[in-house]
Amino acid sequence: MYDSIMYIQLINVHVLLNSRLSSYRKIRVVLGNPTCDLDSAVCALVQGLLEHVDAARRGLADLAVISVMNVPKREFRIKTEVVYSLRSHGIPLDLLTFRDQIDLQNVQSDGRLELILVDHHTLADEDVALRPAVVTVVDHRPLDPAWPWPNVSLNVETVGSCATLVARSVLQRNPDMLDAQLSSLLRGPILIDTYNMSDEAGRATATDVDVLNALEQQGRLTSDRTETFRELMRAKTDISELTLEELMIKDLKMTNGIPLVGFSLLVKNFVMHENGEEVIEKFANERNCDIVVLIGQDVMRERVSRDVAIFSTPCNQLANDIIRALAESTQPLLNLELIKETRRERYSLCLYRQGNVKVTRKQILPIVQRATLLHGSEKSTA
Repeated sequence: MYDSIMYIQLINVHVLLNSRLSSYRKIRVVLGNPTCDLDSAVCALVQGLLEHVDAARRGLADLAVISVMNVPKREFRIKTEVVYSLRSHGIPLDLLTFRDQIDLQNVQSDGRLELILVDHHTLADEDVALRPAVVTVVDHRPLDPAWPWPNVSLNVETVGSCATLVARSVLQRNPDMLDAQLSSLLRGPILIDTYNMSDEAGRATATDVDVLNALEQQGRLTSDRTETFRELMRAKTDISELTLEELMIKDLKMTNGIPLVGFSLLVKNFVMHENGEEVIEKFANERNCDIVVLIGQDVMRERVSRDVAIFSTPCNQLANDIIRALAESTQPLLNLELIKETRRERYSLCLYRQGNVKVTRKQILPIVQRATLLHGSEKSTA
C-alpha cells in the first residue's frame, strides 16, 4: 500500500514541513477535533487528500494542503483505535502531522492560512483567533447558534459519522480516489460511530447506509462488517497499556470550562479501580475544574450499556444544576437512575445508570452547555 495516493501525499507534507513550506502562497490545513478519535483522524486525512487532489487537478501549484491530528504527538499513542486502523491500512504513523508540529497562528499571521474544520465546528479558547481563517466546515452535529459561520462553505448534516459526509464528498467530487485502502479506511469510523449500523444504538441514518454501501461497492470490499467493527472496538477498548491518567484524556471534550470525559468502559468500572476517584480528583485539580462529567459505555457485549457520573467539589450549585438538567431532559430523555453517591471531604461523585442507551455524549454535551450558561446568567442577575 506504500504506493497509494495517501502515502504519496503524506510524503509530500513531510517534505513541506521540513524544507519548503515558506515557498507556498496558501497553506490549507485540515484540522480534526481535539479528541482525535477515529472519525476525526480519518476525516482529516481523507479530506486533506481530497483537497490535495482537487488542487492538483486545478493546477494550483502554490497551494499546500496539510492534514493535522489535533493532539500533541506524545498523546497520540493513547488513541488506540486510530493507531490500529492507520497501521492496518498501511499508513506510516511517522508521516502524520500533529498539532505541536505546526504553528497555525504563525501561518495565519502572514495571511496564508486557510483552515478546514472536520468533525467539529466550534474552536477551543486557545484557537478562537484562528476563526477568520476558516473557509470550510464539515461536521455531523447541528450548528451551535453561537458559531453560525457566515460566508463559510458548510457541509453540515446530522448523520451518524462525519466520515459519511467526507466519503460522500469524495464520491461526488472524485470517486476514482476510492481504492480499497481509502474505502476501507472510511468504513471504519462509520461502523464505529453507528455501532455497526445497529437499530438499538439508533445512530445510523439513511445517508450513512447509502454511503457505506457505496464505499463497499466502489472499493470492492469483501470483509465482513461485523468482524471489522469488532476488531476496531477491541482496539478502542484495549486499555491494557494505558494508565488511568491516560484514560482520562483519551476521549476528552470541553464545554464552557467543564470537561466531559468519555470512556470506552463504564464509569462504575473506572471508579472501582483502587485509585480511580483519586485520579479524577487529580485531573480536576490540574485543570482548576470544580466539575467533571464522566460518560461511560460498554458496547462489547450483546447489549449497549451506558452510565454518567458528575464529580464536583462539595455543595456545588452548578453541579446540582447539571444533574437536574440531565435528569429532567426530555429531548433527549436519558432515563437516569442513581446507583451510587459518594460524598467525601474534598469532593462528591454521583453515578447514574443511563437507561436510554441511544443518547451519546454528542447529545449530552449541549445539555451541560445550556445548564452552565443558565447558571451563569442567573448568577449575573442575582
